[in-house]
Amino acid sequence: MSFRSKKFYGVSFIACLISAILVKIIRQIYFGFNDFLDIFLGSAPSFLYLFGSISLIPVIKENISFTSYKKAALMFTLGALLYEAEQAWTERVFDFYDVLATVFAYTIIMAINTNEPVKT
Repeated sequence: MSFRSKKFYGVSFIACLISAILVKIIRQIYFGFNDFLDIFLGSAPSFLYLFGSISLIPVIKENISFTSYKKAALMFTLGALLYEAEQAWTERVFDFYDVLATVFAYTIIMAINTNEPVKT
């Protein structure tokens, strides 16, 4: 299994960072406008933060094996899920859609990395 180029991961991280900032701004403007939009804008940061963080691993760690990458990505994901679960026991708000967004981010980044890049 080979990684995609570092450029791909760098662009993924930057795109997630910019998108997370835009979602934060847009959420403040459009909150309460539509139920679907509220769910999407409320859960998008969970997806973007995890996807961006996992994308950054191959950029920071030069010669990481794919097995180590999968383990690190799983640890990031479990940490994010624990954070979401912790909100159920504290005075914060537990949101099931954040859990779904976190699992979806892990699934998408693993699917991207498991499939070989198309050679053109």
